[in-house]
Amino acid sequence: VSVKMIMTVLARLRGMNMNSLAPIALLSFLALTNGFSTIRQSEGRFTTSPSFLAGVPSRSHQFVSSNAILTMKVEDDEIGRLPLNGDLEKRIKCNEEEDSSSFISRRLALRRFATISAVTAATVSSSTSPFMPSVALAATDEDLEKKVHISASWKAVDGLNSLDKEKNFVSFDLSAYKAMVGDASRTPFFEKAIIQRLNSVPGGPESQVVLDLGTGPFAFFAILAAQAGAGKVYAIEASKEAAKSARVAVKQAGFEDVIEIVEGFSTEITLPQKVDFAVAEIIGSVATEEGAYGTILDAHNRFLKEPNKASNWIPSRIQTYAAPASYTLHNLFQPPAFDWTKLNGEPVRFNCRDEGLQLLSDPQLVEDISFADITNSKYAKTGNMELKFVIDEDRIKDNQLTLFEEFRKNRLGKGEAEKMAKSTGQSLSGIALWPRLLLDGDEKIQVNSRSYPNGGHQKSHWQTVLPIMAATPVSIKGGDEVIVNVDFDVPSDVLRPPSYKLDGEVVRT
Repeated sequence: VSVKMIMTVLARLRGMNMNSLAPIALLSFLALTNGFSTIRQSEGRFTTSPSFLAGVPSRSHQFVSSNAILTMKVEDDEIGRLPLNGDLEKRIKCNEEEDSSSFISRRLALRRFATISAVTAATVSSSTSPFMPSVALAATDEDLEKKVHISASWKAVDGLNSLDKEKNFVSFDLSAYKAMVGDASRTPFFEKAIIQRLNSVPGGPESQVVLDLGTGPFAFFAILAAQAGAGKVYAIEASKEAAKSARVAVKQAGFEDVIEIVEGFSTEITLPQKVDFAVAEIIGSVATEEGAYGTILDAHNRFLKEPNKASNWIPSRIQTYAAPASYTLHNLFQPPAFDWTKLNGEPVRFNCRDEGLQLLSDPQLVEDISFADITNSKYAKTGNMELKFVIDEDRIKDNQLTLFEEFRKNRLGKGEAEKMAKSTGQSLSGIALWPRLLLDGDEKIQVNSRSYPNGGHQKSHWQTVLPIMAATPVSIKGGDEVIVNVDFDVPSDVLRPPSYKLDGEVVRT
């Protein structure tokens, strides 16, 4: 039954009618995701909060089946009730803060729901079988092709570029803003960089005019700059709802005379004066996917007194790193029951500390944009290149050990745990991507979504993006090469979504 539950959650990959399985699907979805605090049913739709998903497709965080819509949205934090078959309810409560359990722990946690889900088993038609996962050992050398083609392409799905123009291209997600502000790997470093910059000029902080691009509902960095003594702060916010909340926050902080909230797109706004430096935390999980390139290019041309000085930008430089990766569920669920091509290239997104994704080689730089030099293409590398990765045998062994220990910790039999760990550890699902920010002009203050430079797991509000590049995982071993042509189209027009394409092959040594 738990296998059926997982399969239902990802029914879009199978293209099946899962109308009768929606309650089971939501329960499964809960067990497979990080940090949900709300689950409730409203007008036939299930909603959840917050919206950080682990190991599932995340275009608008929605799942749609043939005759029923299972929609995941952000709601205010609350305790919800999940109806099962109309006559059974399971009260569900999750921590608002993400716990320390790994993806594997959550997957195996489905077993704990076996009794509950068994009640709904009568609604499951036998025609939906088989649902058995494909847990097979990696292929032998004789079975492997010398070269295996891999590819994926997608458009940016975060922030401005994923939404309807009639809604002004803006979404308001309070829990996401809370997660950003509360990210201990991010916010303290921005605070340090802002205060350091304000105190670095002869005229003192009060002589400085600051621009906060994308101030959000808390106007957090704008208020911080004002508290540190900035003479004037322009805080631009495209979301009407966020701008309204930001004005309230500024008033409550007592800085109405210092901070001016400017509502609208920065590219359509004219400021009354030029600024000394800009703070712009508009960085996506692929660094450019939230429109940072076009936004900063426009700000460089119009808003700053001295835009060519790195110290006048926070961050001063943004990067995206990449590495081949394995993905547990991709290895477990394979054709014919499971069709990953139905994602159409749309990436799977992981919490950066989620061990359901394991890197297979050292990371390489795929995007590197210096804000001060953004008008010079030499310093605005946005992913048009060929990358060659060499699969690291030591990483494979470490990954397999991590997987094995996690399976055993969750009471999986030794033989089954060994088989699953070996299969997953020796498979490639795609190329993982994640951001890195260098905040100050000297690049000493850094924000890493994954540990630097090895790409290890750590907590972050940013996600690791994994496009699935093959219908089934590609078996690999140490020394194999993964050669990928990277084609990223990152436009200067902020209303045109960036697009990303990876195309290459696994070459066996």
